[in-house]
Amino acid sequence: MKKTILLLTTILFTTALFAQSGYDIMKKAHEVPEPTTSSSTATLTIHSKKGSDRIREVIMKSKDYGDVEKSVIVFTTPKDVAGTGYLMFNYEEDANGNTKDADNWLYLPAMKKTRRIASSGSESEGSFMGTDFTYQDMGERSLNKYDYNLLGEETVDGVACYKVECISKEHTEKDPRFISYIGKTDYIMRKCEFYDRQDQLHRILTCTNFTTIKGFTTAQVMKMENVQSGTWSLIETKNIVYDDEDIDDSLFTVAALEKGRIR
Repeated sequence: MKKTILLLTTILFTTALFAQSGYDIMKKAHEVPEPTTSSSTATLTIHSKKGSDRIREVIMKSKDYGDVEKSVIVFTTPKDVAGTGYLMFNYEEDANGNTKDADNWLYLPAMKKTRRIASSGSESEGSFMGTDFTYQDMGERSLNKYDYNLLGEETVDGVACYKVECISKEHTEKDPRFISYIGKTDYIMRKCEFYDRQDQLHRILTCTNFTTIKGFTTAQVMKMENVQSGTWSLIETKNIVYDDEDIDDSLFTVAALEKGRIR
């Protein structure tokens, strides 16, 4: 009997010791290693409520500088959006766990003007170039701006995932609550459900067609579906290159953005 009690005590202690909170899981997801440089092209499909599709082609590049990751997206086709560019600076947490708000710029060639996009508030929650993705979706979300609850586990596309509820501390966002489905073995997000201020399901992000390049697991297809409007947007990434290119630092500037310079 004493041995049984001792064994049960050991099991309970070990389980408690290694139990993860929602924050722990999201922190590990945030810390999944990424390449220093990344270059790719993508096809962006925007599906309307009436069933019609608009197709966009873009070039994407990014570079990690340690304390900040700089990324740029430039539209190449069709003609009416060619040259449109979006520049993002996403900052890492400092030693005290604080994160500086991201810096974002949007260049519209038709207006020959660069506009600063706020990293929080209503502007950041606006539609990114007419898609179901928001400007906020295109960047990193700060860990410290949310509270987390581990809701359980669920399988997504055959992958066992943690189900983590993320609630905005400010409660002012258009989608102040979302549920992330994080792979149990690799801590990579497979799905995310966004809920509006009335706590109604608003949008669903699904990540599929995973591939591993140089040890980095990457979703080649991301679909954002607006279940309330009946629209969806699809990003299909191609020609992915990691850590093989010495990307010129000058590409990540407003001046380069306004020139449409990315190659």
